[in-house]
Amino acid sequence: MNGNTIIRLQDEIIEVLVSSRSTGNAFCVAVQTSPPGGGPPPHVHAREDELFRVLDGDFELFDGHAWTPIAKDEVRFKARGQVHAFRNCGVSPGRIMFITSPGGLDEYLEEISPLAMPQDMDRLNEISRMYGISYVAPGIQGTNRPNDVA
Repeated sequence: MNGNTIIRLQDEIIEVLVSSRSTGNAFCVAVQTSPPGGGPPPHVHAREDELFRVLDGDFELFDGHAWTPIAKDEVRFKARGQVHAFRNCGVSPGRIMFITSPGGLDEYLEEISPLAMPQDMDRLNEISRMYGISYVAPGIQGTNRPNDVA
């Protein structure tokens, strides 16, 4: 065990490599292991910019309009205020690293980790508002995942 914080969100495992607390909230770094089809729903950060790098597996990034593949070791940037999401489009678990600046996203993820959906949706929305995160409604062009109902 390396002492890094592990956060479990549904079927996702997030290992916090550099915490917001350790950087004085300047940034945080984490690696998310996602099962096939996994990843967060489309969302917007009001406060953080986010950088992504695929470590293992097949991922694609949503830019608010379309999903595009991200190659292994490729780096992509999403500025605060931009709709985005990533998903594992492969057939096996994959790992993607993200860096957010300023920090706080690791604390948000830890705070929402005990929630269960759909029964805790109101609490998720309340916590998300406190952290400046909002989720994009399903049905917006390009946001549906293969198993979503439009």
